[in-house]
Amino acid sequence: MKPSKQPSPIRVVAGVATQDHQVLVAQRQPDTQFISWWEFPGGKVEQGETDQQALKREWREEFGVDIHVGAPIVETEFDYGDKVILLCSFWCDILDGPPMLHQHQAIYWSEPRRLDAGVFSGADRPLIKVLCERFNRIARSESADKADAILHDPSPAVMKKCGEGGGQ
Repeated sequence: MKPSKQPSPIRVVAGVATQDHQVLVAQRQPDTQFISWWEFPGGKVEQGETDQQALKREWREEFGVDIHVGAPIVETEFDYGDKVILLCSFWCDILDGPPMLHQHQAIYWSEPRRLDAGVFSGADRPLIKVLCERFNRIARSESADKADAILHDPSPAVMKKCGEGGGQ
């Protein structure tokens, strides 16, 4: 019996926009695999794209807005059985807009601690944990400058991984 070959990971990016200590999440359209799950907006990195280019393209397609892609947050890998997703998340700022619903059924601004990980895909759940930790540190910080540094300071290991990968 041959061991089953693990599928190559699909590189996916997600953007985390913030507003008043809240993050933007979007509810997917119903489909067969991720029925109406919530997600951090983004999508697959196409061949020849950088992570940042893919994230900008996805937000334009999904919400009709341009974004500035900032520092990476965390990289996670999740095996869904039929595919493996390598998710790299980035801080982002919406440059124009408000976001319009082009490919989602709803969007919502929420404090990370109020997000129910059970309604997010498996690849997004570690990101929720990281966001909760960061926002809890912000709540304990004494100054706005310190809070901004906590929120946007990526770890060197994440910076090395995220942003280097491009489409296959």
